[in-house]
Amino acid sequence: MMREKAYDVELLKGEQIKVARILLGWSQRTLAAKAYLSETPVTRLERKILEKKSTMKLLAHVLTEAGIIFVNHDDGTMGVLIKPDADRATGEEVDNE
Repeated sequence: MMREKAYDVELLKGEQIKVARILLGWSQRTLAAKAYLSETPVTRLERKILEKKSTMKLLAHVLTEAGIIFVNHDDGTMGVLIKPDADRATGEEVDNE
């Protein structure tokens, strides 16, 4: 059985940020606004053009506050979970860029 532990921002990937955003039903614009950023850093991070740790940490914080759980497993695999009471969008279109 794999033991789960809290995420390490050093191990997070842009793909996990994107999956977390999509699970919440948020667009890149919504995530950026909630993090007080322009949309560009979110897009660049999700496309693996930008791997700035400070941006990753900020976005991870916003997402965890909204109800996302990032998980690192002992075997090196990572996951994204969503709490039942997460701050999901209602009726907002998600952009899948």
